[in-house]
Amino acid sequence: MSGSQLFDETQDVVVVGFGAAGTAAAITASDAGASVVLVEKCPEHRHTPSARMSGGMVMTVTDVEAGARYLDVCASGMVPYDVSHAWAERAACLSRWFEEAIGGLDMVPSAGAEHPDFGGAESIVAVQPGGVSERLAAAAGAGPRFFEGLAAAVTRRDIPIRWETAASRLVQDADGRVTGLTAIRDGQSIALGARHGVVLACGGYEFDEDFKRDHLRVYPVHFYGNPENTGDGVRMAASVGASMWHMNQMIGRAIGHFDHNGQPLNFIIGIDPPGYVICDQAGNRFANEHNQALLRHDFYYDLLAYEPATNTYPRVPCYWFFDESRRKAGPLTYSHFGAVAVGLYDWSDDNSAEIEQGWIAPGATIAEAAVAAGMTEEAARQAAATVDAYNHACRNGESDPWGRPADTMVPIEEPPYYCVVLWPGGSNTTGGPRRDRHGRILDAFGDPIPGLYGAGELGQASGLLYPGDGSNLSEALCFGQIAVEHALGENQI
Repeated sequence: MSGSQLFDETQDVVVVGFGAAGTAAAITASDAGASVVLVEKCPEHRHTPSARMSGGMVMTVTDVEAGARYLDVCASGMVPYDVSHAWAERAACLSRWFEEAIGGLDMVPSAGAEHPDFGGAESIVAVQPGGVSERLAAAAGAGPRFFEGLAAAVTRRDIPIRWETAASRLVQDADGRVTGLTAIRDGQSIALGARHGVVLACGGYEFDEDFKRDHLRVYPVHFYGNPENTGDGVRMAASVGASMWHMNQMIGRAIGHFDHNGQPLNFIIGIDPPGYVICDQAGNRFANEHNQALLRHDFYYDLLAYEPATNTYPRVPCYWFFDESRRKAGPLTYSHFGAVAVGLYDWSDDNSAEIEQGWIAPGATIAEAAVAAGMTEEAARQAAATVDAYNHACRNGESDPWGRPADTMVPIEEPPYYCVVLWPGGSNTTGGPRRDRHGRILDAFGDPIPGLYGAGELGQASGLLYPGDGSNLSEALCFGQIAVEHALGENQI
């Protein structure tokens, strides 16, 4: 469609995606007196944005310059410093924005930087609805509560939402300016015009197998974020000449990937409390499992080893071993994250339903559990020997060769034993169209594509290391605001 063709409706700003980034963009446009519409491909009754599936934490910054330095270190050269600085500058204002633009969330401090030894880490503070005194304690429902607060702010402003409308292609005028988009609704193509800008806030490509295979550092990879994130924004931006950045990056850790009535379901997995051991396909330990227990995102990098001689990833999948005491301690996943948080699955309190479904493999011995989980008999024997050596170290107070803290060295010794297959995965990908500090999407020559902006998981302004709890939501909220402010400032309404 050319820009000269008629649109079915025209607004000042069109926002694709009703998640955290899209909400921030729409609220910013509305509060500036602009007309705006949210285009969302999910139906209203099955709306699963990653913000709603998250833990509800949002990273803020207490010192802009220190925060920018910290974000720059975590980006490892993948993001220009001025983009990180723009993020830090806006993150320093988020607490006020919650009070003035959202209200009712009572966002209070709950966590700090994931990499406390990096310069500027002291300026990083994550906040959360209701707050928690310890990491993840009493946090049930924080993600849904957080998004409900954002959605209520949209409702109060009477911002229209076009449900079950899948944006498909961008529209440009003769000068190359993005003037709107086409979308599919009820099987029909419609066209939405944007006087001042289109903001792509429609998430990453977590559920597009070709994108993942072609771009991520390992395959297969599974995600527990929004199942509607299928790379729509990547395709739309690419079609108008957008440059892509860090397409090989994601927010990762080891997760559970299971079959549920013929459909895949992915879960964040909590291996705490000790004891626990994670082995590779040969039955050997390969990393400090305490980082997975802390839900640190850098445990993902421990899964990426590749053996060219055999053309295999020996840690994909890997195998988590534990005993009856952990089984009885509570669900292996969290009620306030991912699929459980949005009602896609109800995990049993004692894990019995998941054992019955075969997601958790039991055995009278470690070796039996290993074979039940799919390990070869040889690997199962080695896994049993590995757990025996671990138990010996625990009982004798020996230091762990992988650096596990002493208080996590708890024997695995109460039968029956269990094994769960774990895969590299996480909440979301971060690659997508390259942006500048104003949220403008750039072309292959580094020039802004007029009228086109990005925010959130789609081309997120983060790099090699995840800065810490709430970084995803922080970036989404910050660049949702930044993008619309530039669009309206450049083209006065």
